[in-house]
Amino acid sequence: MTRIMAEQQFEQFRSAVIETRQPAWIIEQLELTGFDPGAVPAGARWFSTFKERGGEQVIFVSPLSAARMVAASLAFAVHAKISSCETLKEAYDRAGLGNIEPRPSLLAFKPTK
Repeated sequence: MTRIMAEQQFEQFRSAVIETRQPAWIIEQLELTGFDPGAVPAGARWFSTFKERGGEQVIFVSPLSAARMVAASLAFAVHAKISSCETLKEAYDRAGLGNIEPRPSLLAFKPTK
């Protein structure tokens, strides 16, 4: 995850959050292998926007403890509830989406090689 990746998709994220009442945010990080420290300020912008739109629940799905720690710190800074899950299905259940089949997000960070 890099600052540029987060900044490039911010407007798409903002538009999706604006259209959602009391959003829950599932951050699926199963393929994340690392992140650039410069991504933290860009990520803070995402969290602030989420909170401004009434979002309170942030659910992380990631095996990478460093990524969960950074995201948890950002969520704490904007006073969002945070939790962690091992699977996307578990995250859907926690968000109250129980019977919906887990699917990839419309917002995905695909690094270029």
